[in-house]
Amino acid sequence: MAEFLLPPGQRLSLSAEDFRPPDSSRDNYAFVLNVSTLLDVNTLTLAPGHELRRADAVEISEIKETLYSQMPDLKLLNPWELQKQDDGQFVPLPESEWRYFVIGFRGTNTTLCDIQSVCLFARLQLKIGFTVIQWPLQTGVTRALQLHPGQLFQHLQNARYHHEIRMVKVTASDSTEIAALVTQFQQLDQQSEVRRTVRGLLDLESLPHYSPVLFLGYFALLESLLTHKPDPKDPLDSITRQVKNKIALLDNRFPHRLNYSNFGTLKPDAVWAKMYDYRSHLAHGDTPDFKGKLSALGNHGNALDLLQQSVAATVRQALLEPQLLTDLRNC
Repeated sequence: MAEFLLPPGQRLSLSAEDFRPPDSSRDNYAFVLNVSTLLDVNTLTLAPGHELRRADAVEISEIKETLYSQMPDLKLLNPWELQKQDDGQFVPLPESEWRYFVIGFRGTNTTLCDIQSVCLFARLQLKIGFTVIQWPLQTGVTRALQLHPGQLFQHLQNARYHHEIRMVKVTASDSTEIAALVTQFQQLDQQSEVRRTVRGLLDLESLPHYSPVLFLGYFALLESLLTHKPDPKDPLDSITRQVKNKIALLDNRFPHRLNYSNFGTLKPDAVWAKMYDYRSHLAHGDTPDFKGKLSALGNHGNALDLLQQSVAATVRQALLEPQLLTDLRNC
């Protein structure tokens, strides 16, 4: 079996003469890193012909081979086969409860790439580790492995050092929401603002959770979606004021409002003022003091979570109301 790598997001297309009659009924599949279970169902449809389901025995073997080739240490503490207890100890899961889930599909990976893009800003963000595409050619069976090296590395590092990945339970309503976003995303022009932002989100997946550059990158994406170059003669036109006012306006329109619960009784306007203070500290290489002026934010994780929520919700709103986002940026 021949094997080669595809860059992330690359669509695989082959001409009809390349193929010989298939001798296998096996699906192509994408391994989803962070699903713990599907609630009340065995499969969920994310797009026509693309089903989220448990991996079968052959797929599990291939997934483990690929994971261990990337990070052999995972053989010792495999988060897809272990459950962390309240006391911090790990116990093996029954094989029937192993957390290997895949998106099965046939044909090219075009729609799968769209699903992967949408999952960067959906409310429930499925993390696709890699995609396996197999097809029979005149010269034999060929296997293509598509992955985003930085994204996969960061998730495997988390599994290695923290022995866990933030797992999610997926419901039918989650899959319906993702499927609707995929349909909307597929209608976008390739040069649209949303697609440009999504490419930026994929780049940020390569950075560690604690990285200052990650935080600054999300802020840059949010500002690019919402703001225009400020008029230096107008103090009311600053980037900070634009973001604070426009996020407040959008939050009143989001189907699911932003979660400010990590910040106690602090009003959203005050939270964003602190967010910009934190951004300024990072941009100038200062050490943030979460016990002093920035204590209302609590920690880096709280601030990053709000920022990621805001970018994702703004992208989703841009799909629903593209003209609104254009008008907001210009005003």
